[in-house]
Amino acid sequence: MLYIRGNGLGLNWTTGKKMTKTSTDTWEINFNFTSSDDGFRCQECSNDITITTKLEYRILIADKTNMIGGNFAVDLPVSMPSSYFHEKPLFKVYPWFYSKVGQTSNFSINSSEIGKERQIYLYFPPSFNENTYKKYPNLLVFDLYPGGYSELLAPIVDKLLADTGTTKEFIIIGYGDYQPDRERFFLLTPVPGTFLVCANGTFYDLCDNCLPVNYTVDEYQRLMIDKCGKRDNIEGFGDRLLNFFIDKIRPKAQELANNRILIDQPNTGVMGYSLGGLMSCYAAWTRSTIFGLAACQSPSLWWPINNTTLNTCDFDFINNTLRDQSFQQSRFPQKIVLDAGSEESASPYKLTQSTVEAAEMISNTPGFTINHNVWVNIYPGSSHTGLEWFSRIWSAFETLLPSEGAPEMPQSHTEASGCVANKAATFVTSNFTLLIFVQFARFLIFKRI
Repeated sequence: MLYIRGNGLGLNWTTGKKMTKTSTDTWEINFNFTSSDDGFRCQECSNDITITTKLEYRILIADKTNMIGGNFAVDLPVSMPSSYFHEKPLFKVYPWFYSKVGQTSNFSINSSEIGKERQIYLYFPPSFNENTYKKYPNLLVFDLYPGGYSELLAPIVDKLLADTGTTKEFIIIGYGDYQPDRERFFLLTPVPGTFLVCANGTFYDLCDNCLPVNYTVDEYQRLMIDKCGKRDNIEGFGDRLLNFFIDKIRPKAQELANNRILIDQPNTGVMGYSLGGLMSCYAAWTRSTIFGLAACQSPSLWWPINNTTLNTCDFDFINNTLRDQSFQQSRFPQKIVLDAGSEESASPYKLTQSTVEAAEMISNTPGFTINHNVWVNIYPGSSHTGLEWFSRIWSAFETLLPSEGAPEMPQSHTEASGCVANKAATFVTSNFTLLIFVQFARFLIFKRI
């Protein structure tokens, strides 16, 4: 049997209220409440607490086994709750109680857009096999490949979803299969451009030891131009990769997820670091009908290197894409996060400065407001490495996909005593219903393990 605890409207955090089982795997509770100028409170209760903006609640098995993840919530007021309307508001939620670890896997798929067979990384959240009624937002994350960085990411996401409860659950679709490695420059750049590559060897062996071990940005630039590097023309196939994701990768992931991926614009996101951060901003800005969420972390907004000087950058995304009037009109609502480290400011790349500039330009675009649907942060002392990315990736997840309510049930709670009077001379009587979907048979299986 399922019980519900919460912060008001007849609920409290210490003793649960029994819910009504209405069909297989479905439980229900109806709320009758009054609203006045000081908030909302239970209609039939004599000692209920008045709440002002949000009903938060949790589901428990037998009023003992607590659900995992952040609190569910209903924002108040709700529309059409009065007796005038025959059909009352209905809110559906999908709790889970046992699994705290997500699943990682990969699949292969051929691409006509970028060629060859490609390996795709998948992360399904902890509740995926426990409550199969639930559907999830999806995030395309660049530079994730089976193994590598993806091995570091899963535990971070598990903690956010199950332990701290600060983020709602989501599915990750990762792309990082570059064949060969230098293909990354082709697939994670939106426009053609020039780049300096090693004349001999690779960056992994410091251009056949031509570069010093601890080089500065100035040393790197000078040596790559004068001695260690050569000009390489990058064709800028970023749009091809995005088409591959939309047309082939995500439909295959949807099939593997048994159609449990929410693919509408508000539930589709893109994120990445460095060149992946550039592509995330580009994808969001040029395809607002597809991507409702974006995290551009330490984005390589400098792309491309100036073809004439080789020691300055053109900043094409800022100077052209963001200024393109066709992308500033009829935009769908979005949430965009940008960040960089304070130690990424060296010329000619100027990641720190360009990240702030891009955030300011986006926030000045109609429909965007800083700290409402666009956020920017600079992390003191942070430089440009993959480990730095993973040390702060949690912040992007929490900003784009926050839990509905607080991360957990309060540890202590003081009940109201006596009648709490309404200060208003008049009030409105309203009601709505919560519908809870759970697979109880699965709980029994998990309890035996």
